[in-house]
Amino acid sequence: RAITVQQLLKLFDAFENHIRSRNMYYVSENIVKPLTKPHKVSFAELVGTQTLTWFVSHFWGMPFRHFVDSIRLHAESVDPSRWLLQAYWVCTFCNNQWDVAAEVGNGQWQQSSFYLALRSESCQGTCMVV
Repeated sequence: RAITVQQLLKLFDAFENHIRSRNMYYVSENIVKPLTKPHKVSFAELVGTQTLTWFVSHFWGMPFRHFVDSIRLHAESVDPSRWLLQAYWVCTFCNNQWDVAAEVGNGQWQQSSFYLALRSESCQGTCMVV
């Protein structure tokens, strides 16, 4: 499960006036969860899940705008001609926020979505946003 840069930018563009300088905590509670509530799925599943290429590690407390800019810059640097299609596993968007216990493996770390994403054959590396 992953989202493309294009999907991330569409989300940011749609809600930029609400997000302003807020962080991922705000985005998760006030945008992702309300959007996914009717179907109780992850945001990635809602918008069309992709096969991940990059795993993202980030701090939820940074401004979301900084997060989006960092992902865009990373994508442009790894594939300048197809950067919008680069697919990223981001916990906020790829985990089902309605079933976090299952996403973290119900106590079995080898079954957590984090571990499975990192160990995925399609994962080329980790993008750390600081």
